Amino acid sequence: MNEKFFTLPKERRDAIINAAMHIFAKYDYKKASTDEIASLAGISKGLIFHYFGSKKGLYLFLYDYAANFIMGEMRKFGDTSETDFFKIIVNSQTCKLSMLAKHPDCMTFIIKAFYEDSPEVKSEIDTTFGDIEKSTAKSFLARADLSKLKEDVSPEKLLNIILWFAEGFMRTRTPEELTDLEKLNDIYLEYVEMLRRLVYKPEYL
Repeated sequence: MNEKFFTLPKERRDAIINAAMHIFAKYDYKKASTDEIASLAGISKGLIFHYFGSKKGLYLFLYDYAANFIMGEMRKFGDTSETDFFKIIVNSQTCKLSMLAKHPDCMTFIIKAFYEDSPEVKSEIDTTFGDIEKSTAKSFLARADLSKLKEDVSPEKLLNIILWFAEGFMRTRTPEELTDLEKLNDIYLEYVEMLRRLVYKPEYL
């Protein structure tokens, strides 16, 4: 990758990164068009190859960038002193909101990249990010005070429900709705609170 990319102003770098994330999150690797990325970023296609060498070079750079960005943001918001199951979820959601504000398609891209099956990039994607996700879920459950949950509630299944809902919630929002992330977050947390009231023992409500 051409180091000149990092000499660009941050706004210009973010525009290129966000454009590429949007297209790669929308299409699989093979169908994603560098012409479309360049058009969305407001640069020439030639500059993409100048900075990244190839479509593959751009994709692999983007994967590393997204993985490092997500983990960095998670560490920034990680309050390890909190043990309440749902307060940890709320803190995590605050982190996601911050990420979406900076790179709207980051989470969708990294998930899609993890399941990418194109032989051109599949073998070079650092699949340990999936292991990090599993490790994060494991540490979350180890830290959370599970005694507040009703006896018949599985912590693992509850966490899966929350994660699946979060992904589905964002995927089904309209472009207009996505322009107001704080409002969306308030709506999402209303659902989380409803779930908390269903699964917590009465004495913890």
